[in-house]
Amino acid sequence: MNSITDDDTNTLQIFHININCSDFERALEFYQLIGFRPMLDFDADSDTRTFGERGIGAVLNLPENAAGRAMLLTLGDNPRATRLDLIEWQQPRSQAHVRGDLTRLGLARICLKVKDCEKVYRRLLEHGFNSYTPPTRIELGGSYQIVFCCEDPDGTVIEFMEFVR
Repeated sequence: MNSITDDDTNTLQIFHININCSDFERALEFYQLIGFRPMLDFDADSDTRTFGERGIGAVLNLPENAAGRAMLLTLGDNPRATRLDLIEWQQPRSQAHVRGDLTRLGLARICLKVKDCEKVYRRLLEHGFNSYTPPTRIELGGSYQIVFCCEDPDGTVIEFMEFVR
C-alpha cells in the first residue's frame, strides 16, 4: 500500500452522520432534547421530488423509488459543524432493530467532505474498493454536489461529497 503524503490529503471534514429512525417525530424530539437544532428540513423545500427522483437513491444503492422524511440537525452556530442527517425511510421501509444486525436502524453511513471526488474514487478503485456508483452530480438543498458511496472493509458505508456550487 502506498503511503499518503500531505499533498495527497483530500478529505476535509466529516460533513454529516446519518441516523436512520423508525419514527421521525419521536427521534427529532429526542435529538432536540439533547441539544440539536434543525438546520435544513427537506420537507420544507419547495422541491417535492422523492430522494429517488433527485438521484440520491442510486448513489446510496437504494431503489429508484426511495423516499423518506429527513432533516439536517446541528449543534451550535458554527456553519462548518458536523451535521446529523436524521431520516425515516418510508420507501423502502426499514425493519425493526435486531441486536447485532448490521442493517439495523441507527448509524447508516458517514459522509466525508472532500476537495475532489474523482481523485478519491480513483484511489479507492486502485486499492480494490468498489463504489455503488461512480461520482454522481446531484442537486439537494439548493446546491449541487458530486457524491459516491463505498463500503469500508467491515461494510460501513462511507459517502464522499464534493460541493460544486
